[in-house]
Amino acid sequence: MKDLFIKIGCSTERMISTFGSLTIMTFKSFIAIRKAPNYINQIIEQFIYIGRESLPIVLLTSTFIGLAMGVQIGIQMTGFTPHWMAGGLVLRTMLIDIGPVMLGLILAGRVSAGIAAELGTMKVTEQIDALRSFAIDPIEYLITPRLIAAMFAVPTLLVFANLVGVLAGYFSTYLSIDLSWAAFVKGMRYFFYIKDVETSIIKSFLFGIVIVIFGAFYGLNSLRGAKGVGKATTLAVVWASVVILILDYLVSAVLFFL
Repeated sequence: MKDLFIKIGCSTERMISTFGSLTIMTFKSFIAIRKAPNYINQIIEQFIYIGRESLPIVLLTSTFIGLAMGVQIGIQMTGFTPHWMAGGLVLRTMLIDIGPVMLGLILAGRVSAGIAAELGTMKVTEQIDALRSFAIDPIEYLITPRLIAAMFAVPTLLVFANLVGVLAGYFSTYLSIDLSWAAFVKGMRYFFYIKDVETSIIKSFLFGIVIVIFGAFYGLNSLRGAKGVGKATTLAVVWASVVILILDYLVSAVLFFL
């Protein structure tokens, strides 16, 4: 029984220590934004990596999600439900939930993993220590440019993901229930709320922060060797994905009652 309480205590201590370190790193990363003009080239480079290079996989994924969503919604359209309502259902589902979450999970697997692997390799090869020896703050130089880039790149990607997903949803409903474009647009106009767009953008903005912060945190705290870098990469993807799903619920719940 004593060993059980010792294990619980050690686990709690590690959890609190990890949360504290993560919070401090996040705070320092945001404080360093004031020095962003000194790192314009790095910000542009990271915007290209997070945004442009992620665009093909995002568009491909959103296309097939839209197709699947159109089929499922089309199946639910019975004889008592006007078919034009499918347009509104596709639009709201894509804007509120499917689009931001799908995008966040894709980027967690691609961007968080990439950041954790890159920074983890830099740490085990002592490049992080080399930066400190030249009086360069690793957080200011390595994390903040990625953070700024993600805050702009992820919402931009979301616009394309939502657009392609909705168009794919229309194509799918056209094939499944022979829904015309005019009827689809009628449904979108009937169910469109500007609050849905705001919710979608807010979620993508927060998800971009989460993706960078967790990738950078586990990368900078990577253990020695290839095994340590691999573990850091796995933890970054897992925790970024978990926090994205939690934030998705919290933002939806908060904005629903506003």
